[in-house]
Amino acid sequence: MKTAEEPAQASAAGPLDVSVIIPCLNEEIAVGECVTEARQWLSGSGFSGEVLVVDNASTDGTAKVAREAGARVITELRRGKGNAFRTGVRESRGRFIVMSDGDGTYNLSDLDPVVRPLEDGYDMVIGNRLKGEMESQAMPWLHRRVGNPMFSTLISVITRQSFGDVLSGLRSFTREAWETISPAATGFELESEICLRAGRNGMRVAEVPIPYGVRREPSKLRGLTHGWAIARFIILESADLIFIYPGIIAIVLGIVSLAMGVAFSDGVDVGSVSWQPVFAGGILVPGGVAFLTLGIATKWLAWRRDVARSGRVVNALRDESIPVGDYFLLAGVVSLVAGIGLDAYLLWQWAVDSPVSLALGWGAVAQTLVVSGLNLIVAAVLIGVLRAGQRSDEN
Repeated sequence: MKTAEEPAQASAAGPLDVSVIIPCLNEEIAVGECVTEARQWLSGSGFSGEVLVVDNASTDGTAKVAREAGARVITELRRGKGNAFRTGVRESRGRFIVMSDGDGTYNLSDLDPVVRPLEDGYDMVIGNRLKGEMESQAMPWLHRRVGNPMFSTLISVITRQSFGDVLSGLRSFTREAWETISPAATGFELESEICLRAGRNGMRVAEVPIPYGVRREPSKLRGLTHGWAIARFIILESADLIFIYPGIIAIVLGIVSLAMGVAFSDGVDVGSVSWQPVFAGGILVPGGVAFLTLGIATKWLAWRRDVARSGRVVNALRDESIPVGDYFLLAGVVSLVAGIGLDAYLLWQWAVDSPVSLALGWGAVAQTLVVSGLNLIVAAVLIGVLRAGQRSDEN
């Protein structure tokens, strides 16, 4: 017979309202309290539900403590928060899914703020730690003032949707939203990827202030290492905005600067300063080509790692009938030969006392053509390597 303190459960194979999923790695000190709090909330919430602890190959008594506290314990041997949480979702039965850390930093005895908005039609609710009551020493100053705001702002710009705490470990979403997001992250990049994909899919996202406490044990987060992992994942997901579009813009601006440098050989007067636009062009064009190359390689890698869906760039690379590498190689050779030829012509002109101002503008054009040509040839080789890798995988 069920006691009043026990959360309402559906039949063994039936659906539930809420699944609270807690991925854990060596959290025996705090996980029992987390499970107890979540079960207490479920018992008074009016929801049917379950508490799942996904033991991520812990070497302590995490699984035993969680089981004794009343959780259903699942083991995921592949290390990584993303791996553990995806396993928990697959094993869960709730139409609403709550994600929480098992380190005791979140108050799981009151999950109403992150669950009730789902009933009002929101796809995801994020617990914003920065707007709630935070205990002293709960979050390092650098994470609170630099890392988290930086990633939140970056994802807000990319998705054109406002996020205040993309790294929060307490959030909820509908099962349909989770299936649409379908995250691929294996580690601590999970939270930022969920926000990125939710924003790109135009989901209704709410943020609510939540309290945040001090961990019972030292944090497993390593600021620089995990920060770079998150940044790397954002780059893989957003190669268009980070590399390709800026690269194209840089190339166009560089060409305009070079044209201005040739047209105004004595420079452009900006107040009391004479600006030589050719120098800007010599930086922008090769830099733009390098960014474009990085963008193409990044989009390919993201698709191969199942981080991003294929788009026009990936489809063009996959289609053997489109000689993308040949186009880059041809452009590179033409640019390189033109640059060397122009340099040789300027050297000959200089030998017969041509004005130095003329050589300055066209000399910058020649150097830009040479460097850009080399970059394009490198890009052609890289595209060939990417395509060769695809063919070897298909055989």
